[in-house]
Amino acid sequence: EGKVDRVSQWLSIRGLDWDDVHITFYSDSINDLHLLEAADRPVATNPDDRLRAIARERGWRILDLFRKK
Repeated sequence: EGKVDRVSQWLSIRGLDWDDVHITFYSDSINDLHLLEAADRPVATNPDDRLRAIARERGWRILDLFRKK
């Protein structure tokens, strides 16, 4: 939730709101779930197992950059 607040502050300083911008957010961690949910285009990148499951459930893009050994 803290990252969502920080983005809101950053936008506000620039005279913008979430509705004024298109936000794509990439993350590999379930800890960023709130910001992924707030983004227009969430992308789970090399996600941990919990985030991968949520991304699949919600139809979010999953980007695997590294091949698993």
